[in-house]
Amino acid sequence: MKALLTSFDLLLIALAFLILAVGLAGRWSLWRQRKPAGIPGDWQGLKTALIEHRDILRRPSVGGAHLAAFWGVVIPLIVIIVAQFGFIIPQAPARLLSLIQDLAGIALLIGTLFLLFRRMGSTDAQGPSRTMLPMVLLLTILVSGFLAEGARLGILRADGFPWPSPAGWVFSLISPASPVFMQMMIRLHFFAVLLLIAAVPFTFMRHAAASPLNVFYRKRGARAALTHPSIENGEIGARTVADLSWKQMLDAEACVACGRCDENCPAAISGKPLSPRKVIRNIREQMETVTADQQRPWHVMWNAPEPPLLETAVTADEMWACTSCMACVEHCPVFIEPLDKIIDMRRYQVMGEGRLPAEARPMIRDLELYGDVQGKGAAHRADWAVNREVTRMSRTPTQSGFDVDILLWVGCSGAFHPRNQETSRALVKILKAAGVRFAILGKEEMCCGDPARRLGDEILFRKLARANIDRFNHYQVKKMVTLCPHCLNTLKNEYSELGCTLNVIHATELVMTLIRDKRITLKYPVADSMAVHDACYLGRYNQVYQPPRDILRAVPGTRIKETARNRDSGFCCGGGGGRMWLHENIGRNINVVRAGEMAETGVDLIGTACPYCLVMLDDGVKSLELEKTPKVADIIDIVADSLG
Repeated sequence: MKALLTSFDLLLIALAFLILAVGLAGRWSLWRQRKPAGIPGDWQGLKTALIEHRDILRRPSVGGAHLAAFWGVVIPLIVIIVAQFGFIIPQAPARLLSLIQDLAGIALLIGTLFLLFRRMGSTDAQGPSRTMLPMVLLLTILVSGFLAEGARLGILRADGFPWPSPAGWVFSLISPASPVFMQMMIRLHFFAVLLLIAAVPFTFMRHAAASPLNVFYRKRGARAALTHPSIENGEIGARTVADLSWKQMLDAEACVACGRCDENCPAAISGKPLSPRKVIRNIREQMETVTADQQRPWHVMWNAPEPPLLETAVTADEMWACTSCMACVEHCPVFIEPLDKIIDMRRYQVMGEGRLPAEARPMIRDLELYGDVQGKGAAHRADWAVNREVTRMSRTPTQSGFDVDILLWVGCSGAFHPRNQETSRALVKILKAAGVRFAILGKEEMCCGDPARRLGDEILFRKLARANIDRFNHYQVKKMVTLCPHCLNTLKNEYSELGCTLNVIHATELVMTLIRDKRITLKYPVADSMAVHDACYLGRYNQVYQPPRDILRAVPGTRIKETARNRDSGFCCGGGGGRMWLHENIGRNINVVRAGEMAETGVDLIGTACPYCLVMLDDGVKSLELEKTPKVADIIDIVADSLG
């Protein structure tokens, strides 16, 4: 093979790889010159993702095609590299190796054709145009290679079936047995390979480099963790792509527009203008605009325009439609996170421009003045516990620190919303029945800050968080339980950014432990059939799926039914991301969509484990106007009723 390469061929090979290297180096330098992301690499995660394709195979047909295409490239590439060392291989292993390489080529051909036809039928207008050139080049490489092999077999006129080259035999039926034709196909194959190599950094195929890098540098630790801007240094969110970290830019490069994010986004499904795929694509287009400006000659650069504003790529309706449910992050096979970019854009709108949606302003003002979302004030935070003999945290000379088993974090909903107050009292009943020593902060508790942070007011979030952290340090808090998944996620995963690491569990986890340890016994049936609604911040954010189901199974005489969308594919109630305080003026109401799905199961009772979900689903079920509507209850209320 090497003897067939002329000096001109070697020059073309060197040029193709030079273009590849320069192009990839340019993209890499663009990412790395941005804000640091502080993310180490994960070799084990990359190896697992490449070999197993587990996340891609969640969609079997597309995942199988991609797996075939991946190994269809990798196996011949390994063979070509090994062949350059001039090893002499015995005939039998050589023929087996030829068969493996031929089968890999068949797999690549089938996978490429499937993905090409799927892209051509895509609803994404830019899908076919982005993939056409590299796909056509791949097909040219495959077909020309098989035609050349077919011509070779025709010239040799070997007896019997050539099992080391089944694809070549098929193509020999249509290939002329001509040395000239064979050489033409070899040259076409050679030039197509070089063109594809050179085109990688400038076409859709750059995902072959960017996507593995994104998997390698994926965030670890808390799921969908937001960026931690340096407010003191003037970082107030993302105004342009220059304000994004290099990891956020790598996210945009790695996207292949497969559409899984849109297929699972509750805003997109309910008819809102938000499309996570479009958000990432528009960010990438702005990155490319900035890159083009940076590559201009110096005399032009003096008058180069400022980078375009992100708000020109992502409209206000798109930005504020996000419920921060994390469905887009959960279902992305290469770990792209549209969510952190949306929150960074919200931060700039709120802290940089003062453009908070009008309907959310009263809530934010209440947080600033009273420390809670209801505007009731600290004096009324423990009113729900009147005559319940609930211990308040205190510190006396004889009590030097944390002198209870666990601190009950009530949260704004549990303290002030009438429906959620009932759940708080139900949890008190359960804890007392189990003999758990607990206490509340009472008037000293403030909002955890989740609504402010999700709406983009990072300054207010930190103010509230630091006030709470001071209380935790004062009372030497060691362990906490909360009814609210939003509080759980904030206290457990986000306060650590401010130097406060807490052991926080959700109420369903604690109650299931009490049932398992036989500290409480559920005696009475509550409903014949129940379904679980998975709260986004409990499930996708904190991986708590099983305890709510185990609790309902412990209720006597109960059958559990699952909705079509459950667990990590669960559908949002519509209240997260600050949407609890925003109006839905476009499309269908998300809570009504979810309530309809739950009602279709025909259950008597819908159990949830989040105060937001409880209120949103209850409203959604009532708006369905069905003859038989299921009731909605918090799982903690169900346990309290079953206790008797």
